[in-house]
Amino acid sequence: MNAHLLTVEKLAVLIKYQWDLRRFYKQAQAAEKELMDVDWNELSDVLQDLKLYHRNLVSKEYAKKILATLHEVCADKETAQTLLGYASTL
Repeated sequence: MNAHLLTVEKLAVLIKYQWDLRRFYKQAQAAEKELMDVDWNELSDVLQDLKLYHRNLVSKEYAKKILATLHEVCADKETAQTLLGYASTL
């Protein structure tokens, strides 16, 4: 498994710091910083796309691309489902 993939544990950290990289670097504990080896920009783009997906603002073709990308950046199905569910609340 690619160590840079998003896990539920890493997603919890992103949510804790509200996806704010500056806030994360100022306030995160050393263990959290060590854990977060993900591409914040890429994940922010995925989150933005998921929000559009949940609002039915994308074509069926683009929705398929969004879901494929979601599974590419997540370590497992549990993480993908958790991120998908989280995005639906935004």
